[in-house]
Amino acid sequence: MRIRWRLTWYGIGFTALSLVGFVILITLLVEGTAATDQDTMLGAIADEAALAVSEADAGVLTAGIPELVPDASTSDQPFTTIFDEAGLVLFATGTVDGAQLDLPAAVIVEALESGFSEADVGSVRTQVRRWTNEDVRVGVVAASQTLRVLDQQLAGLRVFLFLFVVIALVAAAIGAWFMAGRALRPLNTLAETTDEIGATNDLSRRLPDVSQDDEVGALTASFNAMLDTIEESRHERDLTIDSQKRFIADASHELRSPLTSIRANAGFLIDQPTASPQDRQDATTDIAVEADRMGSLIDGLISLARADAAGTVGGERHRVDLSSIALDVQRRARNLDVDITVASDGPVVVSGNDGDLAELVWILVDNSRSHGGSRVVVTTELRGSEAVLFVADDGPGVPEAEQDLVFERFYRADPARSGHGHGLGLSIASAVVERHDGEIEVGRSDLDGAEFRVTFPAVD
Repeated sequence: MRIRWRLTWYGIGFTALSLVGFVILITLLVEGTAATDQDTMLGAIADEAALAVSEADAGVLTAGIPELVPDASTSDQPFTTIFDEAGLVLFATGTVDGAQLDLPAAVIVEALESGFSEADVGSVRTQVRRWTNEDVRVGVVAASQTLRVLDQQLAGLRVFLFLFVVIALVAAAIGAWFMAGRALRPLNTLAETTDEIGATNDLSRRLPDVSQDDEVGALTASFNAMLDTIEESRHERDLTIDSQKRFIADASHELRSPLTSIRANAGFLIDQPTASPQDRQDATTDIAVEADRMGSLIDGLISLARADAAGTVGGERHRVDLSSIALDVQRRARNLDVDITVASDGPVVVSGNDGDLAELVWILVDNSRSHGGSRVVVTTELRGSEAVLFVADDGPGVPEAEQDLVFERFYRADPARSGHGHGLGLSIASAVVERHDGEIEVGRSDLDGAEFRVTFPAVD
């Protein structure tokens, strides 16, 4: 069953229960008050009649009943009956089934003693009052009315309540149907939009804004936010796929060159067994050089793949002093044909993995050496809550237009800084910095070359 029908039936059911409770309450109240109202009316009539008889002339109080009086079996009008103390009817304005009202003696006695009494005599309700005339004669006055009046009143009330309930239920059903439709209109729009997005694959579609501050408005906002997230994720996925495609294409291109050289030299050695020793030596040397180059490239690809797979630092994190790492890299590079200077005012401590950070510093130093620098200066310092690492050289520097590109994979700057690298070193360095929650950028150094600036959160 559709939600709109369910909400409509819920509304009808709730309204029906409310109306049933209302009808029961009204019926009980009317049943109680109708009998009370009848007793009050008959008591007032009896009081007036008793007062009139008490003040009438004694000669008037003679037995007699008019010939034409209403009968309680056919008339709803109240009537009075005057009795003497012995229960003899002196006067009556009505009969019951063609006979005088037969008032029980106990009721008469009770009225004579206490002044009033009441009773249901057959099909009539009766209120009885005592009367006294000139302190000589006494008796009672009975004001009576058929009980059929109460049944008629209750029957009319039941008809009215039945019609009211039917009309109220029809109105509730119509109102619930339209209110449910209006409330579910955004959901229908949501379903239609979802179907259209599924059919067209257009994630730029959005639901129209809802001004109501309710659950439907919250659902609309959540759905649009979900579409924003999905669209952003899809965009990032497309960028990732494109990046992977370029990465695979670049890696294939980079691997193809050494493999081609190795294959050519190996073929030469196989096809020319009588070649001169010098030619064979040259071919063997080329194979070794290209194998080293390919091994270096594969190591870089593995490092990048590991960086892509790791959301945090790969390995145990602990306190690491960047100044000590810079000195270790200086010792490792002492055989290089480059002047490396380390400057620091004291310990510069960060939280990270010492192996990864040592690889970072070595990549930056080796990049400066490989790209034309004869002098490299490594500086570590604290700047407030940041630990900063500078690696500067006196080489040709990085053109400003290429400073945002040097950290891309397989990117190579102009020939002056190209060297023999594969374009992966700075990509690996950027990945290490990112895994340590840091930032890396390149600019112009005081040595008129390139300067890499790496910033990490410092540790006290």
